[in-house]
Amino acid sequence: MLEDLGLTDIMATVAGAAVVAYMFFEISRRQQALRDLFDVLDGEDAELTTELERLVETGALQPFAA
Repeated sequence: MLEDLGLTDIMATVAGAAVVAYMFFEISRRQQALRDLFDVLDGEDAELTTELERLVETGALQPFAA
């Protein structure tokens, strides 16, 4: 089967694989940029933030003031 492939077919396959790899890289890069921009909290961070807010509301902690 490999004998049937010409140089053009091999180059097209390599170029296609490179385009797909670049697309995955670009999507990952843009997702990271959005996470950095909006500071998205994952599950554990969200739980910690909720608990800290509750502690401030009950008076167990004082809010940070610069």
